[in-house]
Amino acid sequence: MALGGSQTSAAQTGCSCPSPPHVRFAKISQEDETKSFYPVDITVKYICRPGYENTTDQLLTSTCLDNLTWSAVPELCQRKSCGPPDIPNGSFNYTTDLLFGATITYTCNVGYRLVGKTSAECVLKGNEVFWNAEPYCQAIPCLSPPVIENGQLIDGNRDFVFGMAVTYRCNKGFSLVGDSTIHCAADENQNGIWSGPAPECKVVRCKNPEVKNGKKLSGFGTEYTYKDTVTFECDPGHLLNGSNIVTCEADNSWKPPLPMCDPILCGPAPRFPFAELTSSVGDSSLAGTKLSYRCKPGYAAASGKSSVVTCLDDKTWSADPDFCIRQRCSPPTIENGDVIADNFLFETVVTFTCHPGFELKGSSSAKCVVSGNGVDWDAASPYCERQLPDVLCEDPPTIDNGIHNGTKGGAFVYGSVVVYKCKDGFTLAGAASIHCTVDHQDRGVWSKPTPECKASYLSAVGIFPLLLALLIMNI
Repeated sequence: MALGGSQTSAAQTGCSCPSPPHVRFAKISQEDETKSFYPVDITVKYICRPGYENTTDQLLTSTCLDNLTWSAVPELCQRKSCGPPDIPNGSFNYTTDLLFGATITYTCNVGYRLVGKTSAECVLKGNEVFWNAEPYCQAIPCLSPPVIENGQLIDGNRDFVFGMAVTYRCNKGFSLVGDSTIHCAADENQNGIWSGPAPECKVVRCKNPEVKNGKKLSGFGTEYTYKDTVTFECDPGHLLNGSNIVTCEADNSWKPPLPMCDPILCGPAPRFPFAELTSSVGDSSLAGTKLSYRCKPGYAAASGKSSVVTCLDDKTWSADPDFCIRQRCSPPTIENGDVIADNFLFETVVTFTCHPGFELKGSSSAKCVVSGNGVDWDAASPYCERQLPDVLCEDPPTIDNGIHNGTKGGAFVYGSVVVYKCKDGFTLAGAASIHCTVDHQDRGVWSKPTPECKASYLSAVGIFPLLLALLIMNI
């Protein structure tokens, strides 16, 4: 190689590239690998390594360049594929691909267990690739099902594998306790086991169940065997305590235990100010009990309401509100006055007042009280009397053949009374007395009519013979 002067190419100086590069997927052809000198522009050939293949028509080459480096080797060699493995009743899993160098894992379907290795690698054999392990999935077998006393298997004389079932039945007079059917399953180690123990054939008899204050809704009869059920309900006025359905179990007892029907009790009968019970009752009553009431004196039944009170299931009494209402007295009146009251119902007290110029005569109040089968006022209605100024009457009138007991010139005030009487031989006609009253102008006058004194009949008969004798003497 010359130094200094003009530059010359590597080819002109006779320089050589280093040995061709090594790549993962291919190797130098045997022809080119043995060379010791690689001048510029020389091209070497590559062939795919075992486990790889060129899937194109291009050649794998590398050329020594002017700068004494090799051109890149094209990655035309691809890993060969082992393809999907055949594993009936199972499957395989992989994380990359199925090409040379890949690893897969095997799993079996439910009911099968893997025989062989659980994984395989795509490896080279000669110039080809294959999976280095090919396990298979075997159906999980179970041992013969257990036999039972006083019963037998149905179709039990065969081989059993996972998922197959066997059914038991009991001889006559025996009850099958447990599951009648068990099936072939698998444990955590993929060994075949039966899903449960074989049932038993037993003689089961439960007593006839009876619940006080209750009755059966289903399961009627007197003999009960395994798994027979009975349903109960309580009589009215009672609450079920426990389960309403019981089952005859293998130990000859009822499960859950027989229920109880507890009485639902309301407390003492309610009291009302307006009504009373028609009959006596105790301190408690069963739910559903109906009590009848009657209205107390002074009250009457309200329209559309019931006087029957019922004990409810929540231990309370149900009643229509105010089913008896107070009776009403007839409204009182007072002339020249007023009646003061909010209403005229039983036990109401009314007050009477008079208008100005009048004075109340009688009781100033009255109360609506019981009277017979109804109500009435406990006092007669008062009246309002006119208040008059000082009134004086003149001397009482005189009458023929009679006198009065008034003093002449005396003071005869309003209301004064004088009495008349007749002289002998005369009879009083009319009222024997008159009183001092007022006229429309509030002046004092004597009441009318004034009585009269008339000759009596016996006096007239005694004088007639005398008159007749005098008449004859004059003749």
